[in-house]
Amino acid sequence: MQAAFDNELDRLTPFKGEDVNVLLAVSGGIDSMCMANLFLNSKLGCKFSIAHVNFSLRGEKSDGDENMVKEWAKEHGIRFFSNKVDTLKYADEYSISTQMAARDIRYGWFRELISEYSFNYLAIAHNLNDSVETLFLYLLRGTGMKGLSGIRETNGNIIRPLLSFTRAQIAAYVAENNVPFREDETNKESHYMRNRLRNEVFPQFEKINPSFLITIQKEMFRFGDVEQIMNDLYKEHQGYLYNVEDDVMLINIENLKKEKYRGYWLYRILQGYGYNETQISQIDSSLNGQSGKTFLSSTHILIRDREYLKVYQNREEVFDGRVRIKVFPKPEEFNPKATEDTLFIDGKKVKFPLKCRNWQNADKFKPYGMKGFKKLSDFFVDLKLDVEEKKKQIVVTTIDKKGNEQIVCVVGKRIDDRYKVIAATKQIVSISRF
Repeated sequence: MQAAFDNELDRLTPFKGEDVNVLLAVSGGIDSMCMANLFLNSKLGCKFSIAHVNFSLRGEKSDGDENMVKEWAKEHGIRFFSNKVDTLKYADEYSISTQMAARDIRYGWFRELISEYSFNYLAIAHNLNDSVETLFLYLLRGTGMKGLSGIRETNGNIIRPLLSFTRAQIAAYVAENNVPFREDETNKESHYMRNRLRNEVFPQFEKINPSFLITIQKEMFRFGDVEQIMNDLYKEHQGYLYNVEDDVMLINIENLKKEKYRGYWLYRILQGYGYNETQISQIDSSLNGQSGKTFLSSTHILIRDREYLKVYQNREEVFDGRVRIKVFPKPEEFNPKATEDTLFIDGKKVKFPLKCRNWQNADKFKPYGMKGFKKLSDFFVDLKLDVEEKKKQIVVTTIDKKGNEQIVCVVGKRIDDRYKVIAATKQIVSISRF
């Protein structure tokens, strides 16, 4: 196993020999202690240190895990880092599960160590069983192509050199080499879905196919290739099927309707926006309907507009409170024609300081070129703005001689006709977004 491990490690790390400095995540369990011993006896000669997190979830047993790893590191002259944390308190503070809290804690701390001590890699002791378990968890949750290739061998600077080895191979190596380890008794409990797969389902698969792990491993390689092919196709569809402008996902409705597998592409585009299968099916059905229909996920809002499905981040507060206002004398050859970004008004007709705010339902103004007043809500309808675009509209106001607030302009859209630049204007105010 040592030779096979060295081959895997050599393949996963482009740096060689002493140029490699690896941080090993070692819990004290059989997998991570096996990995530590394989690093210790590796012929590649890379430097490594050990990091252990005491999650304080099993009382004295957690302390025993930490002490065992610490003694092993000391015996072999390996630099040892430890971090004892109150995982339950962390989970309560952030209203997350204990498992999620433990993950956040350990990876957050690992990143700190990597940054402070300039490690090239973080080695995690996931094995083939873990990867196959992950595949089945994704299948049971119904998450499409994601996860069908199992756990990744690499993810940024994270490497998993044990990923091609089964739990049985690891157990045999540990027994043969007298590697110490600590058994976490909760692994034998089937409260969690992963443990239930491990303890109850996989033994049944092994009765049907004793080498089912290797069989699934081969299939995961193929799934990985298919996923990469689909990712490449997805990128090729950018510009034709979808695009992102100003953090807004725009999905071209007519082009999407032409696609033979439009259901898949809609799922592929929206999978990162919090929409479930039922919602995506409803969105698909809306393609032949009228514009204006909205769909909410936990993080985003999708609007079926005229030409596009528009996906916005669902923010309660959209006003950024920032505009750029410049005051300057009117040049002799000044053209007051507004641009998409900048509007011009007569500086002598307003009272400073000007106020910038979100528009309100009762707001009205005299759009440039019109004699009468118009409600902003109606003005936005004329501009064919969707719900989210309306939320983002900002107005600049001034106070008139009677102390009343008046709208000077809708930023980026239109000035109020009362404040337009005329031949007699001496001072110009330009208003634009940052």
